[in-house]
Amino acid sequence: MSSTRGVLLLAGAATLCGPARAGDPGRLWDGKARTDRTVVVEATLDAAPRKVFEAWTTPEGLESFFAPRAVVEPRLGGAYTIVFDPEGDPEGLSKGTKGARILRFEPDRALAFEWITFIAQAGLGPELPPYLPPAQRNARPLPTWVEIALEPLPEGRTHLTLSHYGFRRGGAWEAAYPYFTSAWARVVARLVTVLR
Repeated sequence: MSSTRGVLLLAGAATLCGPARAGDPGRLWDGKARTDRTVVVEATLDAAPRKVFEAWTTPEGLESFFAPRAVVEPRLGGAYTIVFDPEGDPEGLSKGTKGARILRFEPDRALAFEWITFIAQAGLGPELPPYLPPAQRNARPLPTWVEIALEPLPEGRTHLTLSHYGFRRGGAWEAAYPYFTSAWARVVARLVTVLR
């Protein structure tokens, strides 16, 4: 395996089972199932877990490395809306994550949030996730999710593991999996740079 400036990219298989989380309120994990395709990105960051967690759970943090706008309710079940096109799609309904929720919230240790894997605007090119019609793209419950795990390291550093679960097979899923394999590596690389 190779490492580039602290970012290690792995694409591997996950066990075929749904997530089990004791104490989850309501039905946050409905519709979620691990499949045989998971995107995993690991990195070592020059920041303490608290700073890394803040980067993923505050609008200011997310806007520093991920997207121009974010709406986050930092609590279990809270909104996790990433807005990639604030002028053309201000609510994140076509190209963002409007409706996504936080599934796990453990300050300075772990975060999980739903993810919308497709866009609802056709013809935008291969630099964006694959297209699905809005009714399919925004169907609930959302099938994929991202888990962030933070491990403290000596000298105030953090080992981050990002895992994106729930990729299916067939149709637009065949383009989504390779797209997110490279997209999450780019996102984590930007975070490494911002927190350097």
